[in-house]
Amino acid sequence: MARTVSDIQTQIIGQLVANFSAVGITVDPTKWSKRNMLQLLCFTFATCAAYLEQLMDVMKASIETVASQSAAASPLWIQAQMFNCQYSSTVPQILQMIGTIPQYPVVDPTLLFITGCSVSSVTPNIVTIKVATGNPFTALSAPQLAAAQGFINLIGTAGVQYTVVSQAADTIDINANVYYQGQYSSIITATVLAAIDSFLQNASVTNFDGSVKLSELEAAILAVTGVNDVELLNVQATAYGSSPVALITSKLAIMRQWFPVSGYVVRNAPTGIFVINYIAQ
Repeated sequence: MARTVSDIQTQIIGQLVANFSAVGITVDPTKWSKRNMLQLLCFTFATCAAYLEQLMDVMKASIETVASQSAAASPLWIQAQMFNCQYSSTVPQILQMIGTIPQYPVVDPTLLFITGCSVSSVTPNIVTIKVATGNPFTALSAPQLAAAQGFINLIGTAGVQYTVVSQAADTIDINANVYYQGQYSSIITATVLAAIDSFLQNASVTNFDGSVKLSELEAAILAVTGVNDVELLNVQATAYGSSPVALITSKLAIMRQWFPVSGYVVRNAPTGIFVINYIAQ
């Protein structure tokens, strides 16, 4: 913090007196007149030093402000940047250095294509970025995936390996008994399936790459108008290209939640035992 002119002048005079005393010369500043040359010189230097320190304080504050507002390449920063990636099937979107920041020469919101993104790192300097496009989510096309990989390679931190991943949705199969009020028989199937789809979509959007909890799935079905109760009999989840994983088997809970490999989940078409039985009451 900048010192006052008075404080600086006092220190200069004190040092001056000490230096003269070291060579046998006595200086008594209490006897200086207002026109004393040494006093004027000390005041002039003190004023200049005070102005310099004030300018340094201003510069320091400016640097600290810029530094505090400039995010490092944290997971949240990377995620926010990925949503700014542009892609066109006809016009290549090339990042350029504008000042010291890589930017698109023309920012076109209609070319934004990443709608879901998560960032994770288990091994130092190796970062995995899961992405999806559209609403509801789908996997990126090969050209879109290449564009996203090139984007993060340019804006990311040097020495860090980024891998952008996008694949088809994980699926969930549900076998359950739904007990409902009989007067809703004409719409109960459609409303329950719509509630499940809405729950999975909202869970994927608000918590992309987060867990899908069976308790919340059950609550979503129970919230449907006309539903009295629900009993989950068998539930399994499947990552694209992988074998199914049992979450509930014969009413026995094996896993209470599913972490989607792709980052998002959709309901699978009923097959085999995985059907919903509607029981009127």
